[in-house]
Amino acid sequence: MQLSPLQSRLVASLAATFCLLVLFSLLLLPKGAVAREFPHESFLAFSSRPDLASFEEDGHRPDSRTSSYEPILNFLGRSILGRASDTIPLENDKPLAFNIQPGGAPICYIIKKGSLGNSTSQGKQVQQRQTDDDKNERTGQEVKNATIYISANTCLQPTVQSGGKRSKPPQLILFLSNSTEAGCPQVTSNPKGHLAKGFTSHPFEEGAVRVSVNATSDIYIGLYAPNITDSFEGSYDYQVAASSTEYFHQYQSNETGGAKLLWMDSDSTAALLITRNLTTEASEARHIWSEDPPYQLYVSGQDWPMLDGLHHSACGLERNALVGANKEGTAKNNGMVKTSMTLRGPGGMPKQQFYVVGLNATTSYSGVLVQPANVTVNSKRQANGGGQSLKKAGSVVFQGTTFQTNAAPNCKVVTDLEFCDEIQYAVPGNDGKFNNTELAKVYDKQAKTVYDNFLKVMQQIQCEADRTSKYSLARTCEDCKRAYKRWLCTVSLPRCEDFLDGSRFSVLRNVNQAFPNGTLLPTEIRQELAKVPAQNASRNSFIDETIQPGPYKEIMPCEDICYQVVQSCPAMIKFNCPQPGMYGFNVTYGRRNADNTVVSCNFPGEARTRTSAGRNTIPNLALLTCIMSVFSILVMAR
Repeated sequence: MQLSPLQSRLVASLAATFCLLVLFSLLLLPKGAVAREFPHESFLAFSSRPDLASFEEDGHRPDSRTSSYEPILNFLGRSILGRASDTIPLENDKPLAFNIQPGGAPICYIIKKGSLGNSTSQGKQVQQRQTDDDKNERTGQEVKNATIYISANTCLQPTVQSGGKRSKPPQLILFLSNSTEAGCPQVTSNPKGHLAKGFTSHPFEEGAVRVSVNATSDIYIGLYAPNITDSFEGSYDYQVAASSTEYFHQYQSNETGGAKLLWMDSDSTAALLITRNLTTEASEARHIWSEDPPYQLYVSGQDWPMLDGLHHSACGLERNALVGANKEGTAKNNGMVKTSMTLRGPGGMPKQQFYVVGLNATTSYSGVLVQPANVTVNSKRQANGGGQSLKKAGSVVFQGTTFQTNAAPNCKVVTDLEFCDEIQYAVPGNDGKFNNTELAKVYDKQAKTVYDNFLKVMQQIQCEADRTSKYSLARTCEDCKRAYKRWLCTVSLPRCEDFLDGSRFSVLRNVNQAFPNGTLLPTEIRQELAKVPAQNASRNSFIDETIQPGPYKEIMPCEDICYQVVQSCPAMIKFNCPQPGMYGFNVTYGRRNADNTVVSCNFPGEARTRTSAGRNTIPNLALLTCIMSVFSILVMAR
């Protein structure tokens, strides 16, 4: 029987309604779907954490897949949906951040076996298929065992209440297990510490922890904050990450490669810090120079309490250091640091320079260099926009470099000079006449004027002559100009130290002149010091007449700098250097200290942070003289 159009519509509507009723009934069946039941105390502890509901970091909320509740449908196998638990999945090089209350239930994570891409890097990708008889059967090549690198940093921690005695809060603890039945750890405490059955305990050290584990199965992680005493208040913030290649959060001590950050010099309110060469390959220099500066700097007084227990944590430094410098300008007191790239110093390779101002006089500070992470916390995107990047994903904290400011108001750090481009240390100054920038320009202009006169002398030399007419077969006029410029800038801009607290290698200068504030040394002291002629004035009259810095101490230029001019320039310019033992040598030049533990003489690029490579900057004088003598004899013999 053929239905009319109206009847056909009615039948279709009834059929659709019937299907909806059947589907609705299936969903309401008592055993149609179940959810795993949490232990009562675990559920209460986990659901009562306001941080999981309200947490928000940098405008990002945790991914929806980090929910603590995962339903399991009974008509789907557990191997398909996975184990139901209150765990948050960790992905490869994707850090997560949370807040955790002291003494509360741990926040738990899971790393699924093979989820970090280990199988792809160590063997063929695993292939899976389901059979009709057993949907959980897995075939294909087995995932090879691989090392997983787990790391975490403490970003914030409880602080001592107002008026309380200074002390460190307890460090966070990372619990780790690769047992298939581990789940979320149940932490118990006893006099010997904190324990969790089936888990190993890994306390943080200075706000950081790193643990590696062989991924033979799923890995379970629990982050736990111990109880705090009544003398503390607040909670903990942390970051946690897993990686298949290396630790996302790293710390490098000076023992592994020497200090990464060098203290060049400082005055009463400013300090100049510089990294080591960022590369030793000339082919990489252009690429590095074209990129943004790679490091951040965090500076705090050595007694700064906010960093107690956080010295190895990148996010801890960023959020608690007194002064910071990052390209986003979000660090505390970011305006106190001027950072730039430079080629100054040994090697002539790119380095990153930090000029820190606004510091307190006679104070010890610690400067910590940090290579920031290339991945945003709680986000899948990399900081560079998600494209391919050769930069390391995680962060590296380098051991801090200690430096001090002095009390001398008439020693001023200068850098970035146009002509004397190797100079980067404190020189005699006068706040009443010049700020640091103006002071650098005045010195630079004076040195350039003297150098221009020297070039007129060099015009009398046959620099372009043939081999038989040249003044030297070993050196050229360009070698002479470079050596003279280095010597001229070093003696024209003497390295200044505090008059009352200089090193044993420095020499008193200008004792009869008033300090910039108009005060003079006591008459008795002035008369006694004036008995030594070299102490009555500066090395150059220009300093006393134009700068008028008052009394100061000068670190002598290294003798090598003078000898290089003699070795590189023609004899007709009549440039001579005093020798050790001659009258006046001890007040005009210094010698390198044998143990290289302090700055015993001044050489461009000589850092106050001692490095073993510093002595290799200038060849040994005796060896150089010997080589030159042998070379001259051979030339004469021909």
